[in-house]
Amino acid sequence: MPYTTVIFDLDGTLLNTLDDLAAAGNHVCTAHGWPTFTPDQYRYKVGNGQPKLIERIIPAEYAGDGRMFEQVIGEFRAYYDAHKEDHTAPYPGVMELLDHLHAAGVRLAVLSNKDHAAAVPLVERYFGTSFDLVQGRIDAFPPKPAAPITRYVLDQLDVEPEHALYVGDSNVDVATGHNAGLAVAGVAWGFRGRRELEAAGAEYVVDEPAELERVVLG
Repeated sequence: MPYTTVIFDLDGTLLNTLDDLAAAGNHVCTAHGWPTFTPDQYRYKVGNGQPKLIERIIPAEYAGDGRMFEQVIGEFRAYYDAHKEDHTAPYPGVMELLDHLHAAGVRLAVLSNKDHAAAVPLVERYFGTSFDLVQGRIDAFPPKPAAPITRYVLDQLDVEPEHALYVGDSNVDVATGHNAGLAVAGVAWGFRGRRELEAAGAEYVVDEPAELERVVLG
């Protein structure tokens, strides 16, 4: 087996969360009388964690306004927590992929920039106990693509970088893997698409979960 461990991004890779993230963002924008955005626009606003998402939707006149930022991120988190399963679902073929990898003895983990408190229940809700480890964004580490949180996950899994594959849907995910010495498989079914993944230098770009299974199992 080329890889003994696969570490997955969550949003845009395992779960299609775009509509629920867009709804939460637009909820706070509407509440403050600010412009809203389409789900396609949110494809390029998500991926770096909720704090960065809030920075991207707050109007420019509030840049650097710490009080407004804290208010809005609190409103976003409250709304998203209550509505994070309204439209979210696994991408087609993902459940079968996880079952096949697990049956082959591959260790599975999630590393996401979604807040840890939101990531864990979503993974449990849709994937049960499929994963050995679920790690979301926490204040102890800078968000990915910075390497420390990825190295922390590797340490928890007791795996060397050369034996692990990182799987994600964006240039952030490609950098996440590469910054920690991992090969990366980009999933073209996610938020950003094949062109961005290839330009970012992903070792593999796959169009469907069955293709990713062949990459992992050889």
